[in-house]
Amino acid sequence: MDQQLRASIQTSTFYYFMIILAITTFGQLVTMTVIVFGDISGKEHLVAASVIGGAILGAFGIIRMLTNMKLIVGEMDAEMLATNYGKEISSIPFNILRFVFSGIFVAIAIVQLITIY
Repeated sequence: MDQQLRASIQTSTFYYFMIILAITTFGQLVTMTVIVFGDISGKEHLVAASVIGGAILGAFGIIRMLTNMKLIVGEMDAEMLATNYGKEISSIPFNILRFVFSGIFVAIAIVQLITIY
């Protein structure tokens, strides 16, 4: 694969990851605001479903995007790995980060569910 194309795919995948992270974080913050400040009496199950759905979709998106990044970076050739970009991007621990980020969203969802009930 052309190295410029590979770098472009890696960069756009990283930006997609950041977009997923931002949207999921915003959704979690809005949901938490509704839980804390809104009157959800009688609607607990609906709010809980939105918490669980958002956490699962966000966690899956994060795992998928970081797995894609790991696979793309793993296929770099020696010439690309020798560049500063290659060294920096290959040093990112994608295996760990995908579970850390998704775990954070699941933990936030658990805290939200505890707050609801």
